[in-house]
Amino acid sequence: MSYRRQFTKTISVPYKGVKTYEYPASKNGGYIELEYSGTVQETVVVDVNVDTTPFDSSVAGCNTQINDLTTSVAAMNTAQCMAISKNADKVSTTIIDGFFHAIRTDIGTQTLELVQTVEAKLLLLRQQAETLAGIKQKMMEDYERTTARYQKIFEDLNNELSVRIHEVDQPIFNLAKSVDTQSDRMLHTDMVQTVAALGKESGLVQAQIEAATVKRHALDAMGQMKHFLTSKAQTERTLNSTSIDGCDDREAPYLVPVCYMRMDEENHKVGQKCTLPEYYSSQDSRYEETLCDTLVDAEFGIRSDTENEQIVSYLQSEISDRIKGDDSHARRVRTMINKLYTQKP
Repeated sequence: MSYRRQFTKTISVPYKGVKTYEYPASKNGGYIELEYSGTVQETVVVDVNVDTTPFDSSVAGCNTQINDLTTSVAAMNTAQCMAISKNADKVSTTIIDGFFHAIRTDIGTQTLELVQTVEAKLLLLRQQAETLAGIKQKMMEDYERTTARYQKIFEDLNNELSVRIHEVDQPIFNLAKSVDTQSDRMLHTDMVQTVAALGKESGLVQAQIEAATVKRHALDAMGQMKHFLTSKAQTERTLNSTSIDGCDDREAPYLVPVCYMRMDEENHKVGQKCTLPEYYSSQDSRYEETLCDTLVDAEFGIRSDTENEQIVSYLQSEISDRIKGDDSHARRVRTMINKLYTQKP
């Protein structure tokens, strides 16, 4: 766009010099030098007319060419992105298909091997089941024969014991038989006066029998009390062995196995976890949270050799109880647990 500008400036020019004048002779005549100085100012006004029509036409043409170039670059970029995305889809599809094909082939091979192994083991299990069925049938037959033989022996023993008891207590049986006979005879004769004496004697015998029964019951009760006191003493010894020394048995804390773990988590945080036996954790889930809050600032010292031996013994016992079997998987799990325990942090 053409425009016009006007510039105004005041120009100051200083001047200075010496001028020699000759004066005519009056008496002697001669020359005189005069110094002069000053500043001359002049205001200058300049009008500038700028014609930018050719430049504007050139700029418009350049702008049009730049816009065309931008459109071409954007179209090329879009086409290139589409081509890259399409090629990436093709490559990823090919890789995924190849990967899944390899996985399917590997899984199919492993499945075929496992099917053959399972069929072989099923055949072995069927043979072992048939063998066990034969052994079971043989054991049942042996049990029936043994049961029949021992049943006959026990019946013979019962008969023999019955005969011996009657032989040992034969005077008592004879006395009871004669008393019954005489009582019946006295009731049907004129000897009614002897009934009172016989009643007294029978009452005395009945009282002695009842006293013997009470004594026997008392003896059984004493035996049960003895068993209860023995069990109570054993229980108290067991509880005392697990309680802390120097405390009252009624208020002494008892030792409970606890697993407290500290672990490194993301963002450089330290996590913690407490594990209690199922009996305590099932009673109240807050036990674990309270225990973790209590142990968060605890400092654990170095265990002694005796404590390490006790822990190793308890750990081996728990591993044997929890992980049974002698196959490769069970052995590998037991080995890994022992390795994790013995590995130094």
